[in-house]
Amino acid sequence: MNEIKRMLMHYIPLIIIIIGTLGSICNIIIFRSQKFRLNSCVFYLFLSTIFDIIYLLSSGLTRFLKNDLTKYYFDQSILFCKFRTYIVVLTPTLSTYYLMFASIDRCLSTSSSKKWRNLSNIKIARRISLYVFLFLLISSSHILFFYELEKKDLNRNIYQCVPSNEIYRIFFSLSLLLSNPFVVYMIMFICTLITLLRIRRSRFRMEYIFNQRRNLRHRNLNRHLITIMFIQIGLGMLLTFFRCGFLIYTFSKKNSSRIKLDLFLDQFSLLIYYLNFAKSFPVYILTSQLFRHVFYQQIKSIFHFKRGLFIQFFIQKYFFHLFR
Repeated sequence: MNEIKRMLMHYIPLIIIIIGTLGSICNIIIFRSQKFRLNSCVFYLFLSTIFDIIYLLSSGLTRFLKNDLTKYYFDQSILFCKFRTYIVVLTPTLSTYYLMFASIDRCLSTSSSKKWRNLSNIKIARRISLYVFLFLLISSSHILFFYELEKKDLNRNIYQCVPSNEIYRIFFSLSLLLSNPFVVYMIMFICTLITLLRIRRSRFRMEYIFNQRRNLRHRNLNRHLITIMFIQIGLGMLLTFFRCGFLIYTFSKKNSSRIKLDLFLDQFSLLIYYLNFAKSFPVYILTSQLFRHVFYQQIKSIFHFKRGLFIQFFIQKYFFHLFR
């Protein structure tokens, strides 16, 4: 049973990382289509997908190498300790914040005020995304100064990367509690509910009926985006809270007598947390016919383009060689 548990906890995360990375690449293919390229909500989702990939690769692969390939001693480097922790904390926070701004963008786009609707455009989205990136890049930099290596096993020379002192440990626990899961997901949930209520009210307006044909394409895209946002936020809340709760528990209680239970909960909560950053492509494809259609068209155009390049290369190399 211990061997089965070890296999499950070591290789299932790797499978999730591979599937999540491939799914994020497929998301990028969808988001770069002509239909979605200038949509502000899709732009936020595109950035969220980019940081999903970075997190899965930086956190998952390095943990797999450290746990399963013992010849790699990454965990004995203080620089690796600091920068890995910095990236692993920064990238999921950026991904979650961009998802939050995508939900805010949908809320603004359904407002009855033209002033608020005008804030939902690609130029403002690019500006906000830059400000958010710089703010979180700087605000998370304390990790580079207050994380250090601590020897976990003296006999086997095993280290772990931990906060440097008890005060910073409490500060870091509070920052996890306030910044990432609870407040951000509550904002997303409230914005999504407001958006759904506005859509229900708009169905009974004469202006909506008058502009029905003219805005049919725009409303159809909005409907699909709001649906996937609602499912994304609901699943994200379920998958994130368990991991963050466990981290708060471990940071607040440095010495624990239940070592085996804490180790199992750490691995299991991390497995659940990885699912949060690998779920987007299945959610988009399973819940939206529009996304399935765009993905099919994009893949079809890519293969058509590659086939055209191959035929052109073949003709230039072999056909014209006969007439030299």
